[in-house]
Amino acid sequence: MATFLMQEFNPAHHIEKIIEMIQATFTETQPPRTTLQHQIVEAASKVQTRIEKYRAKSPVNPNLQKPFCLRFPTYNSFIRRSFLLEQKCKVLPNSMVILIDEGGVCVGIGLPPKPPTMNSIHIPRDVRATMCLDQFVSTNVLQAREDQIHRIGIDSSEVAPNHPTSNVVFPSTPFPLSLKTRGEVRASSEAKPSTCSFQAYGYGLGNPLSAGAADKSIPLATHSIKADLLQGRDLSSEPKPNLPEPLRSETGPTFQGLVQLRHDVVFYSRISYWINKIFLPESSAVAEKNIQYLIDQGSTASKEAIENENNRILAARTVSVNTQPYTHRDRNNALLMDSVFFFGNHKGGEFLLPSLGLAYHGLQGYSFHGPFRILLHGVAQFHFSEDEICPRRYSVAMWSRASSFAAIARHSAYKDKDQNGVFSNKKLWMPILPKYERLEVTSILEKESNLRQKRGRKKPKVQAEGEKEQEKTKN
Repeated sequence: MATFLMQEFNPAHHIEKIIEMIQATFTETQPPRTTLQHQIVEAASKVQTRIEKYRAKSPVNPNLQKPFCLRFPTYNSFIRRSFLLEQKCKVLPNSMVILIDEGGVCVGIGLPPKPPTMNSIHIPRDVRATMCLDQFVSTNVLQAREDQIHRIGIDSSEVAPNHPTSNVVFPSTPFPLSLKTRGEVRASSEAKPSTCSFQAYGYGLGNPLSAGAADKSIPLATHSIKADLLQGRDLSSEPKPNLPEPLRSETGPTFQGLVQLRHDVVFYSRISYWINKIFLPESSAVAEKNIQYLIDQGSTASKEAIENENNRILAARTVSVNTQPYTHRDRNNALLMDSVFFFGNHKGGEFLLPSLGLAYHGLQGYSFHGPFRILLHGVAQFHFSEDEICPRRYSVAMWSRASSFAAIARHSAYKDKDQNGVFSNKKLWMPILPKYERLEVTSILEKESNLRQKRGRKKPKVQAEGEKEQEKTKN
């Protein structure tokens, strides 16, 4: 949570200075007015508590390690550390992993491919997804550039199966972090033809409906927050909110391909959905309240688009082929567990987490899930065998924009006459990331699994007919 705070303030500000500014600005008489302001206040409280606990214990335990936020108290120091760790990321096991930070918050889940079902008559899910993505290339929805891809010989791949050259100890990316961009740039403009996106609800770039939709960043002076400029404190200057709409400007093969992809990645959409339901139960519940409001109050087009989605809270997808991204964070995403799935015949391409000094596998069928708004992430150099005829490396990301949820909360307050003078409906505010509780996660998983089994359990035909006869007798 300290990293989240530092990302929303000046990169040179000390974490304790940030907390001081927040506590001086947001009080009982001047509470948060937006989701972002609420998240910042909640995060500051959590970090402050952690610092106070350390300071209370350190006099009697001088060897007690400082919390992460005091070891790297500015975002600049955090970036410098991440820059160094990115060069030596340790690859995690090729099994399911759950990553927990010092504060006990789950910051990532890695999932290996689903084992193939024996004697199944159905096409394996990862193969079906890859076939759909190959169709994207053949119909020119995506351009699979091959002029800059890396190929290696069989002998080299045996020496270093996950790296382009045998003298590389750790997976590395050609586009690492830099102190200049600080992870705010995702990819170069050259990658645009190799990438396409779809949002079931949201706002296009420059769309007039987006005016006032997003939560604005915190206005800062040198040593304080400019409280009079905070969003929501002067309602007279705020534009009328508009609900998000489906972004379907694509036509022809692109639109057809995106629709087909929705059908062919149902399994992966459901994985992404249940990751959020299990690891972020409160956030998922709030997100679903937002989406239900959009279904009830939004346009017919929005309702139809949402009802076709298998993961309504992460109803946006970005697909890329043979694209090597910069290490970055997705600063406009909501505070949920975003997902990225990997497919293709590539080698290497580990998913890098430089802030953690870790990497997870990025081959066919692997996936990683985490709060990509906060978590810096990149991709190690992927490569192909020299004899690969159609080199393809795909990524399918699932996410949601924070602006969509912010706009829904604003619209709810604007429309509700009982909330006169309220800028945004706090019942629809997304919370911060919670502390990971293994027993709670296990309990939710077991409960949902049992519920799904009951729903899916069919009664024997004889039993069903017998019950019908009993009903007729009663009547």
